[in-house]
Amino acid sequence: MAQLPKLLAQGAEHFGFRGDVWTQPRVAVLIWREFGVSYHPAHVGRLLKRLRWSRQKPVARATQRNETAIERWRTETWLTLKKKPNKKDAP
Repeated sequence: MAQLPKLLAQGAEHFGFRGDVWTQPRVAVLIWREFGVSYHPAHVGRLLKRLRWSRQKPVARATQRNETAIERWRTETWLTLKKKPNKKDAP
């Protein structure tokens, strides 16, 4: 338990994970690789809490996401679509 915070401080990418976020399943894999001890990911959350580490949940977003294009769609395209009258309102 004393060695785990030092390992976590090195970052998830240091241990071959994509993205530098520690999730409960990743910490469970790290514990297995480093110490040969198997923990259920749900129990890892309790261990992290005891060590005063917060578990992290990655934001699920596409890597190809284009924030500029999304904002333009919201402010231009969506507004024009929203302003069209409903079919029920047509004479």
